[in-house]
Amino acid sequence: MGNLLNNGLTGIRAAQASLATASNNVANAATEGYSRQRVNLVENPAAPGRGGFTIGNGVGIASVERVYDNFLADSLQDVTMSEGRAQVMFSMSQRLDGLLGNPDLAVGDTIQRFFDQVEILATDTTSPVARQQLITEGETLVQRLRQIDTQLDSLSNEVDLRLRESVNTVNGLATDIAELNNRIAESGADAPANLLDQRELLLKRLGNEINFTAVRPNDGTVTVLVGSGQPLVLGSRASTLQLTSNEFDGLAAEVAFNDGATLQPISDKISGGQIAGLLEFREESLARTRNDIGLLALGVSESFNAQHREGMDLNGDLGEDFFATIAARSVASANNTGTGSVSATIADGAAVQPREYLLRFDGAAWQFFDASNGATLTPSGSGTVADPFVIDGVEITVAAGAAAGDKFVVQPVATATGEFNIALKDPAKIAAAGPIRAARSLANLSNSAVAQPAVNDVSDANLLQQVDIIFDDATTYRIFDSVGTDLTGPLAYTSGADITFNGWTTQVTGTPEPGDTFAVSTTGGNSGDNRNSIELTRVASNGYFGGGQVSLSNVAANMVSNVGSAAARSSRELSVQSTMREQVELEIESVSGVNLDEEAVNLLKFQEAYLAASRVISVSNQLFQSLLNSFG
Repeated sequence: MGNLLNNGLTGIRAAQASLATASNNVANAATEGYSRQRVNLVENPAAPGRGGFTIGNGVGIASVERVYDNFLADSLQDVTMSEGRAQVMFSMSQRLDGLLGNPDLAVGDTIQRFFDQVEILATDTTSPVARQQLITEGETLVQRLRQIDTQLDSLSNEVDLRLRESVNTVNGLATDIAELNNRIAESGADAPANLLDQRELLLKRLGNEINFTAVRPNDGTVTVLVGSGQPLVLGSRASTLQLTSNEFDGLAAEVAFNDGATLQPISDKISGGQIAGLLEFREESLARTRNDIGLLALGVSESFNAQHREGMDLNGDLGEDFFATIAARSVASANNTGTGSVSATIADGAAVQPREYLLRFDGAAWQFFDASNGATLTPSGSGTVADPFVIDGVEITVAAGAAAGDKFVVQPVATATGEFNIALKDPAKIAAAGPIRAARSLANLSNSAVAQPAVNDVSDANLLQQVDIIFDDATTYRIFDSVGTDLTGPLAYTSGADITFNGWTTQVTGTPEPGDTFAVSTTGGNSGDNRNSIELTRVASNGYFGGGQVSLSNVAANMVSNVGSAAARSSRELSVQSTMREQVELEIESVSGVNLDEEAVNLLKFQEAYLAASRVISVSNQLFQSLLNSFG
């Protein structure tokens, strides 16, 4: 009867534990991070009986097990890190795409309106209204590019603010994980399941902020490593992350690991979570857009100025710069220890690329890298004033005094938009006319014609000198100045061939008679000539960058296209990562999730077991009472 009673009692205890566990599963079915639990039962050792056989001795509770798969948990953390990065890249890329795609800020349309006004000026070059409107459209173009630059600064500032929020979140989560580590370690092998669930939920949230490696020692704690292996959480001790200033831009925040004594920069080691997305957006998408729009500003300034200088204004003077000159920028690292310096100048605007260059002195020579991807670059030259380094149209000179490890960044166009401005304020100074013109003498005997001269070298000191092309006969000619001095001697003539002199080129066609004269002279002020304005209208569509293959219109369109492509790519990436995360969560749910139908069945099963065990005890009690009565 002892076995009978013990079996009933142990059965009741087992059924009670199973009922309590099943009911707890049901209660926490909707609790985030909860892992279902189950009671592991074992048969108690059998008791020896008479006759050499053994009789069962009831059931024991081996453990209450938390149903969990560490492999799936680590997989969820990995995809959460990737999704966190993709989520930020998507949201910020969409913002940037909306900025450049905003009709009110459309760069391409603004550039087109500016050149449309140049065309209007070409129809009446002496019109004060048309001239003033061109300056107004130029100011509108400057304002538009600067508005976009301001918006880019706002996005950059938002990145820094969100970095600060994420770093604070990481530090808070690290502290909480360390506290749970301590409580779990104190519990030994019987750590409460709720503490383990809370810690895994915190690890998942941490992965949404930053990528990490989780190491699980035998003491039940979790070590969290970030960056290149720095311990953010080690047992019950939590370290912190901290924002520091970028060595080349004091306004840009970088992430560093604070071990209590030193700050170790880890921005370039962060590859997952929202922090990675923010850093990647700033260093790639935002920096690329800033360089692209800077290149556009440089292209407009350089190409329009170059053509404008080849014209003549209403005062009869050669054209000045219409837009302000844009200069390259060099920045020294805040960590430099030497006294050396680097200066950069844009020598060939058409060869400039929308990127930045990292210069590093190794103690003996300067090394060049693409600042965005670290690719090694090889410039020409030696870096002296007489023989500067030359790369992508930028001349770079270095001054002595650099120490080994000193670094500089050269930015040809990153700050160009801020320098983009109108240099010409007087409408009369718009150089719409060609500076020189050619005319045939009314006394010429032949029907030979002369083309209007094209300017080859606007810097030629004699460009505006008045000269006469006079033919000796049908095969030779000479060029005389205004007082009749022969400046060239006899030159061979071929109909339609170039005649080049004083920085200009023209052509005479036909068969001249001896004495035929063609005068080349300054156009003069208030001429109504529109030859240079016609050339100015072609600046937007003429090839300028890429060896004459890429126009300003192409640059504007490519910039918007690149941003749109990046936004579309980030959308696809987020969709992929979200799908992967959902798939892993489904797998975890199938292992650790609570199935209410299953738990309902378990409750009925354990209820029956409880009632049956109770009946066993009742039977045992009745038998015992009968036995006692038999002795009464």
